[in-house]
Amino acid sequence: MSPAQVVLDAVAPPVPAEVTDRFRECAKDIDQGRGDLRDGLRWLGGRGFLDGELGWRVALIEAIAAECMSSGFSLWAQGMVIDYLGRGGADDTVVDPLRRGETVGVTAMAPALRDVAGIEPVPVLGTRLPGGGVRLDGPIRWASNLFPDALVVSPVRFEEDDSRAIVRFRLSADGVTVRTSPKLLALDGTASSSVALDGVHVPAPDVLTDDLTGFVQAVRPAFLLTQTAFCAGLAARAATGAEQHCTGLNAELRPDIDDVCARVGSVRTRLHAWASAPHEPGPADLLRLRLDASAVAGDATRLEATTRGGAGYVATSDVSRRLREAAFLPIQSPTEGQLRWELSRYA
Repeated sequence: MSPAQVVLDAVAPPVPAEVTDRFRECAKDIDQGRGDLRDGLRWLGGRGFLDGELGWRVALIEAIAAECMSSGFSLWAQGMVIDYLGRGGADDTVVDPLRRGETVGVTAMAPALRDVAGIEPVPVLGTRLPGGGVRLDGPIRWASNLFPDALVVSPVRFEEDDSRAIVRFRLSADGVTVRTSPKLLALDGTASSSVALDGVHVPAPDVLTDDLTGFVQAVRPAFLLTQTAFCAGLAARAATGAEQHCTGLNAELRPDIDDVCARVGSVRTRLHAWASAPHEPGPADLLRLRLDASAVAGDATRLEATTRGGAGYVATSDVSRRLREAAFLPIQSPTEGQLRWELSRYA
């Protein structure tokens, strides 16, 4: 069995070929700003693919990210918001439109993970209102899926008693300002930018929990495993491409390609085993897996570009796109620096 076959070995629940075909066909348009990620979410929701156990979600994100990282990333955010709402007791009238892809979900929860880790406090400040509602003020420094009327889940910090909560609100709410999206190296279609909140009113039923720490601990395995899935999908696709072009002079790269394929195989084996049993790995295991996946995606895309030579250097090529997509992973929250910092606390 070749290293590439090991990479693609059936360790994951099977994803229908119509899914990979569909997202392969749209990848270039999405990357070049001619496509709309919301079409993909609606397509998946219309087939019931946005509703399922964690193992299925991980396999779906991985398979889609292998063809279109932007779509896989958007799907990750959508799935996490569905998770948050379910855990926060939101009723089906709120959750079902996300499962159908009719409403887009925005996860603004990175500050919650940093807060719980002791890195920095949540920047969005809350004021409690009579009747149990909350007023929100402050910045969401970065989020994706910022399409009109998307549903946001965000942490909030109350200065008067230093407590925290998790809330939901619409981007269309009064007092919400989405900053113009900057031009990105890749993933431009993900509608990523910052958000300013100025007196945003959140009624009591839209407060998902007052226990931020418990909430983060509960959702963190799925958060990290589904993030690992889009890293692994990109890594596997690039490693396979490098292996396929390991001929002629490129045969000298065989040791490097074999090493990358083995590392991708290790990431995928752990990913899918833990997606089936997310309470088995400890926090350090999940952090290490996410870090390993990001690192091997970077190495795999560089190797694929090396084996393709000038053809991969063309700006509009799939190889070039994957190289640019991989450059995003070390800065995606939790960043490489945050992952290493948190891992050092478990040493």
